[in-house]
Amino acid sequence: MPNFDEKTGIRYGVISPHNISSWSLDEIYQNGTDPQYESGKEELTRDIKTVLDRYGFSVGQIDEVLTPAIDIFNESYQPDGSGIMDYSDKEYDLHVSGDNFGIFVMRSPYYTYCRNCSPCAPGAGDLDSPITDKDQLADCMSLKTIFSAGKALCLGHEWFDQSDDQYSRKIPYRVFRVSDDTEVLPGDQS
Repeated sequence: MPNFDEKTGIRYGVISPHNISSWSLDEIYQNGTDPQYESGKEELTRDIKTVLDRYGFSVGQIDEVLTPAIDIFNESYQPDGSGIMDYSDKEYDLHVSGDNFGIFVMRSPYYTYCRNCSPCAPGAGDLDSPITDKDQLADCMSLKTIFSAGKALCLGHEWFDQSDDQYSRKIPYRVFRVSDDTEVLPGDQS
């Protein structure tokens, strides 16, 4: 799987879960899905259907057995504690890798300019290492390459704290719209 969006050519961005607001991280875990749970449920469903089909059970009979088996699976499922999670909404597709390594931004209406994330996520952009020097940013913005010259999909301002206290997790990079390359300032994400 490539570490860039094949439609836009913009690299995926990766940011530490510790660098977004705590309520944003809660949103991901409360409304995301555990991909290991989903694959386990699919495997159980497939295996039950295969076995019962071999013994000549009808579709209705298979469903009668499958429903309580899935209920038992749901009640007894225990996450492995790795923290892997997938999150999607109308604007974002995110994947939280295991052991709190990072949040992969795989779909977003926004991008920023940042350094590479290699070797941990080859080809992806490290959102924790934005390009902030004006000369380097100007160079990146003028380059045209297959990987969009240092562009990486990113989270918008709404994922970060807006307060200025010492505990705030402020956005570390500038934000641009994928649709028209305009810069997005805080409070201007429509």
